[in-house]
Parts: sequence; structure tokens; C-alpha cells
Amino acid sequence: MKESEKSPFFHAWEDQYEAERFRLHAREIYDHYRTYQLSSRAGHVDYGKWLIASLLAVHGGAIYAISTLKNSVARDQIDGLINGASWNLAGIFMILLAGFFAWVNFQAAEAIYDRWANPAMLYRDDQFPKDESRTDPVGASLFLAAAFGLMSGFAFLASAVTVIHTLKP
Repeated sequence: MKESEKSPFFHAWEDQYEAERFRLHAREIYDHYRTYQLSSRAGHVDYGKWLIASLLAVHGGAIYAISTLKNSVARDQIDGLINGASWNLAGIFMILLAGFFAWVNFQAAEAIYDRWANPAMLYRDDQFPKDESRTDPVGASLFLAAAFGLMSGFAFLASAVTVIHTLKP
């Protein structure tokens, strides 16, 4: 039987040793996809919670620190403090966007692993995943989450520079 005429069902293959090897290989790949699906979920959730909480605490703490300075500065310096606090508010908004895109990334990765872990691959060789997608939601959402996280960090830096410049004599 030619390779192109071979049945996709392992039990119909003439060489049962080859079928058994392929069946074992398919089981390993299937288990691998399922493991990565669960790991992807756990990792994204834990990391996302830690990152969002940390950056929100940093920006919130900065806003609190700036607000405590308002009574100890000259009137003409209040605008600089408001600008510094505004940078932190922008940082909070950006970290929320980063959290949203991290969530989208987690959902897209889980959906892909769920689609790839097809139990039919355990008995058919034509059921292995084929990446026919023209879009990459996992890569795009990962990039956007990282970009907004970096912009949030930049907003914190801009706030610090603004406040320091404001407080200079």
C-alpha cells in the first residue's frame, strides 16, 4: 500500500508495529498539549495577578505620596504635582489594559491547546493539529500586554521625573 493510500486509522495499518509506535507517539503529544493547556492557564493567572497587583500598588502609592505633598509646596508647584499624579492615573489605566490583554492571551492559548488536544489523534494520523490560522491572537495579545505593562512603567518614571522637577528649588 502506498503512503498516500494508507488509512488514517492506526488499526487499519498493515504494519502493526508502526501503528503501535505512532499510537504511543500520538498519546505523548496529546498528553503534552493537555499539560500545556493546564500550565498555561495556571501560569497566566498567577503571573497576571502578581503583575497587576504590583503595578497598581506602585501607582496608587505614588498618587498617595503626591497627595501628601500638596500642603507643603508653594501654590505654583501644585500644577506639577497634579501632572505627576496624572501620569500615575495614566499608568493605572495602562496596567488595566495590560491585564486585559494578558487575560486575552490566556484565553487564546487555552483555546488553541483545547483545539489541538483532539482525542481522535490517538487513533487517526490525520487528526494532528495543523496551524492554518492567518492570525496569531496569542502572540498579538502577549505583545500588547507587555507593551502596556512597559508603558505603565514609563508612566511611573514620567511621574517621578515630573514631581522631582516640580520640587526642585
